[in-house]
Amino acid sequence: MKRVGIIGGTFNPIHLAHLYIAYESKDQLSLDKVIFIPTGSPPHKDNRGVIRASLRYSMVEKAIASYDGFEISDYEIQKIGYSYTHETLEKFKTNDCELFFITGADCLMDIEKWKYPEKILELCTFVVFTRSGYDNMKLQEQKKNIEKKYNTNIKFLDIIDLEISSSMIRERIKEDKRIDFFVPKDVLDFIIEKNLYKEI
Repeated sequence: MKRVGIIGGTFNPIHLAHLYIAYESKDQLSLDKVIFIPTGSPPHKDNRGVIRASLRYSMVEKAIASYDGFEISDYEIQKIGYSYTHETLEKFKTNDCELFFITGADCLMDIEKWKYPEKILELCTFVVFTRSGYDNMKLQEQKKNIEKKYNTNIKFLDIIDLEISSSMIRERIKEDKRIDFFVPKDVLDFIIEKNLYKEI
């Protein structure tokens, strides 16, 4: 059975922490591949400041080009209306495929606010990477509660917190500061070429 990681996000823009998390997920969980799925219209996010999906897709495509086992899907971009996680997982779930949904600690804490959390946890293994600012004891307690309530198994990734965010990168661009420390060169070149985020 194939082991497939799913990592969704606005990727506005994609940065080195995204790639690091995907790489460590693939390595630690022995995944056959990781599919990056840029969001179209996420129901839980304010879309102000989010550039066109086609531009975000192009940046992800450039960022993952040199990585074995990294793929990209435009499923959520092409989908009409909001993109719900359970629908995306249903799209990629097959009889010969085990799905691993890679997401942040904030999503573990908020999972029961999502649409059909029971379907999400039935369709995949929830894989959580921790971020600064989250209490480890609270995360472990939430993990235990969710596993018991939904009869599921949640995995934590053992990773370094790089503390890079897309919002920080966008802010640096507006302030005319260098971002080459945080994004792949091809993504940086694309941002410069298209003059992205200057007006956001």
